[in-house]
Amino acid sequence: MAVIHQMLATGLLTLTGWAQAESPVFLADREKNFPSPAGAKDYQTFAPVRVATFSNWAKYFPSCVIAPATQPRALGQGQLSRPLSYSRFPIGGSRTLDDFVEAYPVTSLIAAQEDKILEERYPRMRLPSDKFTSFSMAKSITSLLVGIALDEGKIKSLDDPASQYVPAIADSAYGQISLRHLLRMSSGVLYSENYSGKDDNARMQSYLEPQGAITAINIFKGKPFHTPGSTFNYAGIESIVLNQVVAHATGQSVCQYMQDKLWEPIGAQDSGTWQLDGSGQAMGQMGFAATARDWVRLGLMIVNGGQVGGRQVISKAYLDEATRMSAQPEHFHKGNGVNRLYGYGYQFWLHGEDQPVMLGVFGQHLFMDRSRKAILLITSAWPSTTMPFYSMNYSRLFTDFIDSLSTPIKP
Repeated sequence: MAVIHQMLATGLLTLTGWAQAESPVFLADREKNFPSPAGAKDYQTFAPVRVATFSNWAKYFPSCVIAPATQPRALGQGQLSRPLSYSRFPIGGSRTLDDFVEAYPVTSLIAAQEDKILEERYPRMRLPSDKFTSFSMAKSITSLLVGIALDEGKIKSLDDPASQYVPAIADSAYGQISLRHLLRMSSGVLYSENYSGKDDNARMQSYLEPQGAITAINIFKGKPFHTPGSTFNYAGIESIVLNQVVAHATGQSVCQYMQDKLWEPIGAQDSGTWQLDGSGQAMGQMGFAATARDWVRLGLMIVNGGQVGGRQVISKAYLDEATRMSAQPEHFHKGNGVNRLYGYGYQFWLHGEDQPVMLGVFGQHLFMDRSRKAILLITSAWPSTTMPFYSMNYSRLFTDFIDSLSTPIKP
């Protein structure tokens, strides 16, 4: 019992404590230390409820359920060659993984390579059964669904305009924008997303939640300010347009299409949930939640060139185009019109040539290295939507993890 009491005090669960963790005593103490919100959106202004909200998103927001695979894919157990560390930005000095999960509000962390988990932690009294929401990591899932629909011929070309598949948005600012430019967040349409609560993203959300995606898209009119494809401008609405394209091109709900074409093939062990808009469609830009191990299964499919157990879930050709820096025009490369840490592909951030990243506000990260078939998942409950110093240190931990691995694995 002393071990459990110590874990309760620190909020850190490791493998030895999981079997005992879901006891009534533990769950009551977890609620006391990391309380659930009184209202669904309390997390926006009240940071202490973020840990509970972000690990149980569907409790607070209407969501579809994406069933687990009929044959879940087992993950093996491995071991890191050395303990992880990082050089803390901006003050320097080596810090351990223990320091990392203490310094930053991490809620889950898994390092894996080639279907083996090398390190797994659930700080802040989280559990392997918790479903961690993703915020904008969901945009990368939208990209994967576009790629699968393209592979199947349901989307004919990425150079088709969005309105070819969704006629109801033909008169919007996004109707004539190609899917390729939408994937790269380069429609040229002026759109602000700064999380001030007064930006275009907040305006869009005020229509999306009660009325649905088509209404939200159609409030934006006019011609692009920049030539489409010429300028990166982060805009969640472009992911929403892509999600509508998937639904209309396939004739299925996005939730059903994902279950059939992605969640089942990757061998997900647990159900996922995806937040619904006012029309009952999954939100393309956010709201997907899953257990940490299922996030890992998704990442391992990507670093394995789209394959799971010999089955090609999504074509390697699409993944190469979506996730490699060299496949993007130079103005989408790191530092060239995107930001200091990342370039941008097809709804994936790009840490390096072989290193796509799925990112979400409040500290959600799925780092991937395709050459080493390795991933590092970190979910979090940051005190603010974006925190540059935190981002830098997450990136440094990933770099140290990759450096700790053996030489790149040949495809």
